[in-house]
Amino acid sequence: MSDNNVVAGSSELERSTMRKVIPRLGGLLFVVYIFNYLDRTNVGIAKLQLQPDLGLSEAAFGLGAGLFFVGYVLFEIPSNAILYKVGARVWIARIMFSWGIVSMAMSLVQNEWSFYLLRFLLGVAEAGLVPGVLLYLSSWIPAARRARVITVFYIAVPVSTVIGAPLSTWLMGFTPWGLTGWQFMFLVEGFPCLILAVLTLKYLTNKPEQAKWLSPEQRTWLTTELEKERAGVTAAHGHGAKSLLGSIKDKGVLAMASAFFCMIIPLYALAFFLPTIVKAMGTFTTGQIGLMTAIPYVFAALFMWLISRNSDRLQERTFHYVVPAALGVVGLVVAGLSLNSPVIAMIGFTLGAIGCISTLPTFWTQAPFLVGAGVAAAGGIAFITAFGNIAGFVSPYMVALIKGDGAGTAGSTNAILVCSAFLVLAALSFFAVGRIIKNRAATTAALSTSKVSAS
Repeated sequence: MSDNNVVAGSSELERSTMRKVIPRLGGLLFVVYIFNYLDRTNVGIAKLQLQPDLGLSEAAFGLGAGLFFVGYVLFEIPSNAILYKVGARVWIARIMFSWGIVSMAMSLVQNEWSFYLLRFLLGVAEAGLVPGVLLYLSSWIPAARRARVITVFYIAVPVSTVIGAPLSTWLMGFTPWGLTGWQFMFLVEGFPCLILAVLTLKYLTNKPEQAKWLSPEQRTWLTTELEKERAGVTAAHGHGAKSLLGSIKDKGVLAMASAFFCMIIPLYALAFFLPTIVKAMGTFTTGQIGLMTAIPYVFAALFMWLISRNSDRLQERTFHYVVPAALGVVGLVVAGLSLNSPVIAMIGFTLGAIGCISTLPTFWTQAPFLVGAGVAAAGGIAFITAFGNIAGFVSPYMVALIKGDGAGTAGSTNAILVCSAFLVLAALSFFAVGRIIKNRAATTAALSTSKVSAS
């Protein structure tokens, strides 16, 4: 057999394997994350009715929205460590069932303190899902395809708002069984998670070597490819931390965690406050607010796909993050200074959403080059997400304090401009991550060359 035939056969085996893996795992996890992000952020839509019903101030709402992330961060690393031990299939299903129950229980909120408690418990229930999925995908998907597959997962963020904002406002128009609109919305949007937990148990497979739905040849190719890749990453980038502590002390991991923190600030500011900012820009109905809130996320989803696809094609990550983030900074500044002009403001918010959402898959493709393998990878990824999601608490509370309860747009303008400054810091931090990875690769290559010359 000629070398060309061998290459062609290997390429065909790769394509046939990925055609089975990506739709099965990527498709299921995409749907899982749609409901995860929806149940995490639908409180921003519920706020339109919930806040006056419960008499919450802006600061009280911001604190309650942010308390989700206190529970989330506290249990993020332990949850991911358990997932590494027991396997993704059972643990992700457990996470989904728990958050579905708590999300439905949000309909029982009676006052400020019950709002705080249930938001905290929702964070505890959801802890570990995102780093668990990222760790899981790194054990299934070769690096050359990883950005596109992570895109399938993360595109659920904008899609959940594109679908969820109009859906939530529509559901809030119903008041059956003596419920208010926001109570009915929480019940309806939490219930599907219980069904998805069962589907996860049925269709998710922990490891490639356990996948009976792959042929023996496909299993062998995939496990061999991933093992070669893990060995290559350690050799080429000189980072093979054997422990959680060794991983999180790495300066590249710390820079990546800082970048994630800074990009999460504007991401959740949009998620929790864009509906009320839109409401203040004109005399819009609840349904119109839902549709307008969805607009930036439509373009964020489109650009997420385009950016990650081009990043994989060119095998370049740093500028595929930094350039869209810079565009997002410009957009947020324009939006903040144009709140009296809804059209211009919505264009600005759209650019802002592209800058802090569309770059998520490109961001996470760099993690395997920094966090080592095994328990170090589980802990390192969980540390990055946990540290970054502290911003999920900081963001809504900070925005609520800056925005205030008064009329006018000055408070909102100031809050948006502060968010744009954090996105600048995110771009600078991620640029530093790219430099760290590049320098390590160059150092290792130089050492390898000197060893060859010496021999």
